Amino acid sequence: MERSTAHPLNAIHVKTQIKNLGDHLNAVRRRRGPLILSIFIGLVIVGAAVLLWPPTFQSTGTVLIEQQEVPTDLVRSTITSFADQRIQVITQRVMTVENLIRIVQRYDLYPDLRKKKTREVVIARMRQDVGFEMISANVIDPRAGVPIKATIAFTVSYSNRSPEIAARVANELVSLYLQENMDSRKQHAVGATKFLTDQADLLEKEIAELAGKLADFKERNADNLPQVLDLNRTIMNRSQDEMQEIDARVRSIDQQLTYLDAQLAQINPVAQVYTSTGERVMSPSDRLKYLRTEYVRASALYSPTHPDVVRLKNEMAGMEKTASAADAVNDLQRQLEDAKTQLASAKEHYAATHPDVVRLEQLIAGLNKQLTDALKNDASAKKETEEPDNPAYITIKSQREASMNERTSLLIKRKETEARMREYEKRIAGAPGVEREYMQLAGDLDNTQLKYQQVRQKQMEAQQSQNLEEDRKGEHFTLIEPPLVPQEPASPNRALIVIMGVVLTLAFGAGVVVLCEMLDGSLHGKYEVEALLSVAPLAVLPYMENSDERVARARTRRYSIAGATAAMVIAITLIHFLYRPLDVLWQVALRRLSG
Repeated sequence: MERSTAHPLNAIHVKTQIKNLGDHLNAVRRRRGPLILSIFIGLVIVGAAVLLWPPTFQSTGTVLIEQQEVPTDLVRSTITSFADQRIQVITQRVMTVENLIRIVQRYDLYPDLRKKKTREVVIARMRQDVGFEMISANVIDPRAGVPIKATIAFTVSYSNRSPEIAARVANELVSLYLQENMDSRKQHAVGATKFLTDQADLLEKEIAELAGKLADFKERNADNLPQVLDLNRTIMNRSQDEMQEIDARVRSIDQQLTYLDAQLAQINPVAQVYTSTGERVMSPSDRLKYLRTEYVRASALYSPTHPDVVRLKNEMAGMEKTASAADAVNDLQRQLEDAKTQLASAKEHYAATHPDVVRLEQLIAGLNKQLTDALKNDASAKKETEEPDNPAYITIKSQREASMNERTSLLIKRKETEARMREYEKRIAGAPGVEREYMQLAGDLDNTQLKYQQVRQKQMEAQQSQNLEEDRKGEHFTLIEPPLVPQEPASPNRALIVIMGVVLTLAFGAGVVVLCEMLDGSLHGKYEVEALLSVAPLAVLPYMENSDERVARARTRRYSIAGATAAMVIAITLIHFLYRPLDVLWQVALRRLSG
């Protein structure tokens, strides 16, 4: 007999040793009912998935990143970040809640989801349906000369069950990317230009302040500036030479005054005057000498009461008064001149506080007072002293007065020169401090002017970059493939679903057969008997089915067919009433198959 029974554990042990193809085919024949049922159920599920899975359409736009049209050597852009970095920043700005909510409300996206879920869930679903992908290429870095991977384009897509809505939303997103890139570049360029302009204005004000401070400093220290230091030294050297010349001239004049005083002492200020008879008109002193001589002679000849003696005596007494006053004035004048000469000589060798200088000054003051008193007491003597009439005396006196005037002017000039030398010494001594402060102010001004020039240069470059962005001559995004209405759904991949479904269905059926064989403890075939008993059977008799078994097997077949038919009818009914009418699905299927 073909069918036999054995202990289940032993049967399982025997079944694990079945390896040939015939045993597998026999197992498939024995389990054809469950196999067909499992395959049928799997194919129904695959077909339902293929027919019922709603299609999703995806519309994609491609944006090219075009390089700057003007060479960077001529005009440099203020935007120095990499393209992929800017794209990521733009993506964050585009995919804001405000923009996504506006798009959802504008195109009435996810109406059922908005009724049931919160705004955050709708935004998350919107972001899931938006696709973004970078497109890179291997290029040569012009600076390093090595190959690098650079972003040259990117794609923006949107997925939706409606192809028209997918295309509209994708176009909206692409427009946002293009507009955001344009606005951000312009804003960046304008911001850079404004910043540099403000910095230039601040530096310009600082330059004006520093220039004003430097001008005020120059005005306050015009004589101590480094530019006039050499001039101050030259003038000081000249002043020293001039003082030496003045001193030499004063010494020469003092010698000349000494010589002139000696001549004046030997010359009578009054010239010799003669009468019409040829007699000389004598001066009071000479007349006095003459009278004295005559008085002595007359006294020897006459008595004291003689008229000639009395006349000579009286005349001599009067002449003595006049002559003594004139002589006193002249003597005082000579002493005064000598004292002044000695004072001038002493000042050349000693200081103003030296005892000799002080003594001579006091002597001159006393002689001036005595001369003044003598001149007041005797007007005739004063007249005689002030108005000498001897030409030789007057000539020498004039020379002496000219020399004295020259000496006085030289002394005044010497004081002025000495004061000037002290002033220039003060200027030269204070020049280092003035130069240090001046150099600090000038250095600050130069540094600020240099910064101002640099900022102005950068400002001009930023303005050129701004003009470049406004004229769209810089790096910009170009839409080379606009989002179109998709003709084919992006998902699901129905062919892949069918292939995978068939493979999985067959695998499921094979698994069902293996499971049934493992759970069945009976033995089938002579090989299992031989493997169990380790003895070959003498003969193999075919299994003879009785009437009850045939009735039971027919009943099982009918039940299987009825169950499969009922499941198919129920599935078709559910599809018709819950998803889409069968006639519509039929037309869709025909269109897809024909396409």
